[in-house]
Amino acid sequence: MLKVLPEKIYSLIAAGEVIQRPSSVVKELMENSADAGATSIMLVVNDYGKTLIQVIDNGEGMSAEEAELCFLSHATSKIDSVEDLQNLSTFGFRGEALASIAACADVTLRTRKKGEETGTQVHIAASKVLEKSEAGCPQGCNISVRNLFYNIPARRKFLKSDSSEYRSIVSEFTRVALTRLDIEFRLISNSKEVMTLPAGRNLKQRIADICGAPMAKQIVDIKADTSVVKIYGVIGTPQSAKKNQTNTFLFANGRFFRSPMLHKAVMKGYSNLVQEGSTPHYFIFLEVAPDAMDVNISPSKTEIKLEEEQMIFQILEAAVKEAIGKNAFAPAIDFDTEGVPMEITSGDGFTLDETDKKRVRSGERFKAPSINYDPLFNPFKEKKVEVAGYKTVESSINENLMEEQTPYRRYIQVGKELVATQDGEGGVMLINIARARERIFYEKYLNSINNKECAIQEELFPKSVTLDHATFKTLMDNKEKVARLGFEIRQFGKDSIVVSGTPADFKGEKFSIEECIEEIAQYLESGDESEFFRKVALEVVRHTSFSYTETISEKEAEAVTESLFKCKESATSPTGGYCVVRIGADEIKKRML
Repeated sequence: MLKVLPEKIYSLIAAGEVIQRPSSVVKELMENSADAGATSIMLVVNDYGKTLIQVIDNGEGMSAEEAELCFLSHATSKIDSVEDLQNLSTFGFRGEALASIAACADVTLRTRKKGEETGTQVHIAASKVLEKSEAGCPQGCNISVRNLFYNIPARRKFLKSDSSEYRSIVSEFTRVALTRLDIEFRLISNSKEVMTLPAGRNLKQRIADICGAPMAKQIVDIKADTSVVKIYGVIGTPQSAKKNQTNTFLFANGRFFRSPMLHKAVMKGYSNLVQEGSTPHYFIFLEVAPDAMDVNISPSKTEIKLEEEQMIFQILEAAVKEAIGKNAFAPAIDFDTEGVPMEITSGDGFTLDETDKKRVRSGERFKAPSINYDPLFNPFKEKKVEVAGYKTVESSINENLMEEQTPYRRYIQVGKELVATQDGEGGVMLINIARARERIFYEKYLNSINNKECAIQEELFPKSVTLDHATFKTLMDNKEKVARLGFEIRQFGKDSIVVSGTPADFKGEKFSIEECIEEIAQYLESGDESEFFRKVALEVVRHTSFSYTETISEKEAEAVTESLFKCKESATSPTGGYCVVRIGADEIKKRML
């Protein structure tokens, strides 16, 4: 039987379209504050937005009548006619945000309109006004959203991990802050001020305030001005590209939007300068005629239809190529050292003392002391030792590999990667040494994590890593899990950490502490506890070098083979590819015919 849904049920359905998670509330409230002419906006979140989201601004404020009216569906001050939809200059226009928030949370609004002596307080929950009264408050709006989704248990149950929700909140905060450089923004989390963005900064300065100075030194300007679109902003150098890039922003007329097509245009602009699977950071702003784009696509307002999208694609790709060609390979300016007099150094790069400096200034030549050494000496290579009365024998620093070789199996190296041996049934086994080592290391490392026995080796030179705020907070909130993985970290200034210890078996030039730490943070945010350790172990394998450039001895080959066959899955490498291939006796006979 056909029937009209009660308002209570309908409002919850509508709220689910607009308010999907805590960051949705942050987005709507901050955009409303920016539209209201605020010069200062403060965001306060507790418990990752689940218990409290509060936005305080000094904008125009609302009268007593408007304070209650704003919570009704389709109540808006942004548009009056159909034509206004084609000339939007504000973030909001639907009039659904506050109504949707009030339908699924406990909301308190305190506001005072400019020029009025007293303000108004409205308390509303589940779309019902519980209290309305006069209140003493400063000009602007102070809106508190508590216990989000308290009346929609299913939606609250399926929120993502705390770290993931917090990153999403910071992302929405960042998007608004990047478009309004004239506004001061503050972010307070669990009673701690974590981000302050002063007003009046240019784009590069604001990026440095949000993402850190190291990122700001890895960006170049992008600019294009045509009759179709005006493009400006900054893009990262090819060297700054990362596998898990979060700082990719596109704005159209000051509004953030997502566009797989224009993202592809940016990546095509980098051509082959960026490693496959990596993405550079970019902050790109497009300006088009208001009637040349449609923002009324979805409630989230992150989808935009552009009238000349194909042409904008080509212009954007060309602008990226031009920016890289002009700037990406120029030496970066270090603002911390720019203008500082250079130290006088010797030819080998060591700073001279005062006596030597005087000799240099007077024109006297001198020669740096030399060190006698044998450039061919390698203590890790096997060497032949002549003993009187005996034949030449071989010695090695690895004593446990000097045991007597079994007479029943011989190992022959085939090329640089493979070792051949008998399989015990008249056939031949081919073993890929690098992949075998990957499998052995992976299972050993994963077992040590699961058993909480991962050995940590102290770094001789601790590595400092500057992170974005969300990644920093994720790692510091999960220090115990990170330590269980074999990484010892501690805070080192604002949004920076020092990695003073790494898993004991890590080795090789391929290993990047910074990349590994950022990927661990990403897996922590995913919230998949069962897969977390396995994924991290796999990522560690990818960041560790297992290649072997020296000739492998039979004893070493035998040790690797025995360790491989003790693994649970000895056939394949965790990163892909076979560790062992068997060629049976019958197959060999056929090929010999």
